[in-house]
Amino acid sequence: MLFRKFFIFFLIILLSFIAVIYSQKKTDDIYYYLTKSNLYEAEKLIYEILKDDPLNKDALFAKSILLYKYTELENNKDIRKEKLEKSLQILNNLQKNLTGFYYYHFIKAKVLENLNNFDEAIKEYDNSIYYNRKFIDSYIGKSLLLWRMNKISDSIQVLNPVRDNYKVKILQAWYLYQQNNYEDSLKTFMQILDNPLNFNKLRENREVLNELYFQIMWIGYRANKNLTYWIEQNKKYNTNDYYNSICQIIEIEQKNEEEAVRKGLYNISLYPNKPYSYFIVYKILKKHSKNQNKNYIYFLNKAVENDPYNLDFKNLLKMEMENKK
Repeated sequence: MLFRKFFIFFLIILLSFIAVIYSQKKTDDIYYYLTKSNLYEAEKLIYEILKDDPLNKDALFAKSILLYKYTELENNKDIRKEKLEKSLQILNNLQKNLTGFYYYHFIKAKVLENLNNFDEAIKEYDNSIYYNRKFIDSYIGKSLLLWRMNKISDSIQVLNPVRDNYKVKILQAWYLYQQNNYEDSLKTFMQILDNPLNFNKLRENREVLNELYFQIMWIGYRANKNLTYWIEQNKKYNTNDYYNSICQIIEIEQKNEEEAVRKGLYNISLYPNKPYSYFIVYKILKKHSKNQNKNYIYFLNKAVENDPYNLDFKNLLKMEMENKK
């Protein structure tokens, strides 16, 4: 009898342990899918956990991240705002449980920033940095937001503690481009690419490597450089479909601007929340426009709207609006 009770007790403990391990594996899988932008699989696992345990803080936090990531794919502004507000509501409900977890503060900063609550977003970036001074993305997020707020010197200063990181160097190169310093920007990008240590890290981070290849080509485009080599490099090594589509439009533009506009407009229909097609269409239409109404400014305005960090686009729009008066 005593043995039977002991066995049942042991079995309950064992099953509980297995359940915990199984739940943890599901949670790990959720974050794996989120990092790979496989939102469908992540969502399925999130709702599996929440069905059995509606208050599971790991699944709820993952749900807040999922909602935020869905807004990056959503074209409708009202739906984007609704998802962001739902994400923020979950994050606020988790505050007691997750305060002190650096990634919680980072995600909350991103959500607040996209809701245009910049002051609170800065505070959350600061919290994330305070709880993990090695998490580079928090420095980058805060720097970009300050840049967006036109606090240029503060934006650059934020990066000082981590300025040797390859992601930060990419951002610094991008800032040089934004200040129309194309030569130093391209030089900095090439230094990153030519450094074997940096390149090994970049190969492990496909998203950042894609960004680097594209930005070198884009800055060359803005500086009127010969782009043949970098278009080919992007074709070979850039795995981002959107960036590759922009490379194709730029390549077409060199031969047939009318066709490039058609391709640009088609690309806008596929990616209405991305800036570069709008800019290319603006640039070509302006070059050939005889219309005093300057309707091509619409496309520049959309480029600015979809890339609020881009000072290059903002400054051009400011000049266009002043000339229109």
